[in-house]
Amino acid sequence: MKKTFPIIVFILALAGAAHADIVFNYQTNPLTTTDLYQPTVTGASLTKQTFTGVSTQKTGSNYVNSFLSPNVNVGNGNTWSVSLSFSVTEDVSIDSVTLDLFTFNGNGNVQQGARQGAYTFNLKLENDVLASCSNSNLVYLGTGDGTASGSQQASVETLGQLGGSSGVHEKGMLSQEVTLSAGNTYTLELFLNRGTEMSGYFVGLGAIELNAVPEPATASLSILGMAAQMMRRRRR
Repeated sequence: MKKTFPIIVFILALAGAAHADIVFNYQTNPLTTTDLYQPTVTGASLTKQTFTGVSTQKTGSNYVNSFLSPNVNVGNGNTWSVSLSFSVTEDVSIDSVTLDLFTFNGNGNVQQGARQGAYTFNLKLENDVLASCSNSNLVYLGTGDGTASGSQQASVETLGQLGGSSGVHEKGMLSQEVTLSAGNTYTLELFLNRGTEMSGYFVGLGAIELNAVPEPATASLSILGMAAQMMRRRRR
């Protein structure tokens, strides 16, 4: 029994260990090109946050200013692109990315109708692409009403298909699992295009999440059950 107990404690520790998602949330001032995102993460902090490619932006005077948007009309056939450099304070493995995106027009109002689009996402270390994902069939939902009033103006946290706002909450699985190592500087690249859409629109980015790989809690608990059986046998 004394030999089995430390093993059970160790397995319980493994079962409960997990990294929170690494989250980038757009800050309220969209006219700067550094520190545009405020990370909220437990266990793997972010440093060296620098966005490039956003020296000019298409935003209106209303709540679309809460979202990052280069001055690019995606629906007219132009490519929307930004990059973010960052590092982590401890190693963490990731397997997917989540994007919060919405569409608005040249007057800074959210789109009333749905728009189609496509994206490509790359995770890089220096010039090497570590993993990527893409979707050529994005659908940005519109408000579906005549005016984009305050009742449709969702915050970053509720962006997407909530609150009647125009947008999409897109999760893409990376081409492979990647372990981010402390001390390295990584780069996120995001490219948006219109896909099959023929109507003009601009795109605002509300947030990016790098989703950490879940710990194998189920397997650990199964091993814990085996250890408990061993303990019962010892009692006999």
